[in-house]
Amino acid sequence: MDSYVLHAERPGDMDSLAARHRPRRAPGPGEVEIEVRAAGVNFADVLVVLGMGTVFGESDAHELGLDGVGTVVRVGSGAPGAHVGDRVLFFHEGAFASHVTVPAELVVAAPAALSDAEAATLPVAYLTAWYALVRLAGLGAGETALIQSAAGGVGLAAMNVARLHGARVLATSGTERKRQYLRELGVEHVLDSRSVAFADGVREISPDGVDVVLNSLAGKAQQAGLGLLRLHGRFVEIGKRDIYGGGTVELAPFRHNISMHSVDLLLLSRVDRPLVQALLAELSPLWADGRLEPLAHEVYPMREAPTAIRTLTTGRHVGKVILTVDGL
Repeated sequence: MDSYVLHAERPGDMDSLAARHRPRRAPGPGEVEIEVRAAGVNFADVLVVLGMGTVFGESDAHELGLDGVGTVVRVGSGAPGAHVGDRVLFFHEGAFASHVTVPAELVVAAPAALSDAEAATLPVAYLTAWYALVRLAGLGAGETALIQSAAGGVGLAAMNVARLHGARVLATSGTERKRQYLRELGVEHVLDSRSVAFADGVREISPDGVDVVLNSLAGKAQQAGLGLLRLHGRFVEIGKRDIYGGGTVELAPFRHNISMHSVDLLLLSRVDRPLVQALLAELSPLWADGRLEPLAHEVYPMREAPTAIRTLTTGRHVGKVILTVDGL
């Protein structure tokens, strides 16, 4: 069967996205080959298409697509538990393709009750939220978490993870449409992220601050979030702009014995696959029984990839943007 991968022929020009023939690669030891059915569009993909990958620490050689859902069509030796015909989720570069060969430890069963598009909303968003809030921040019952940009894919996943752990959620978003959507989801306190005034709003709601901030805002907004942490608070940075731009933070908030963490899942998939495998194993039963639900999403066929990526750059979408692999 012929195979292809989506490629930006002229980085910086979204309309140059085109299907390029790529020979299928037989899985080696510990690998599986997957026929892709749907894939999530992530911020890292936007950077590559815009030719900004190296600015944010990504290689220009990074293949588009980081996660998706599909069917196992070939299994290499030493991949226990993987079988031809399995419908799976995967987290690996090159998902904007008809076929992808990936390490078996980055693959997990897809929930049977979900459509391909619904399943494709899960891997990157929930891996990021779970690693940030559970593994790094240790968010617990009764604690308060501020989720910045909460109407995006990671933000929605983070709210679900926080609620699962019995935490109180405060949320921000940049448009009234998104803030209203969050209210309709039952979020009691929703603030405007377009200015640092959100910090005053948080202090009115929770005068002694919050326990955890999941941050994707840059510059003064990042610093304002740090200043909201109470004693032993945890700040988790999932944005890239300040990190790769050499940004700085004022240290005064650290007098409260706070800690600061950063998350780069793509790096982890390259250098610490056992950790990613463990995270997938923790999330899989929660996806399977519905305790962590699929996220709001917009769906585009692969041939409309330029439109899908433009949708992500506008910041007007809610949740995830999904590409379905149904021919070009």
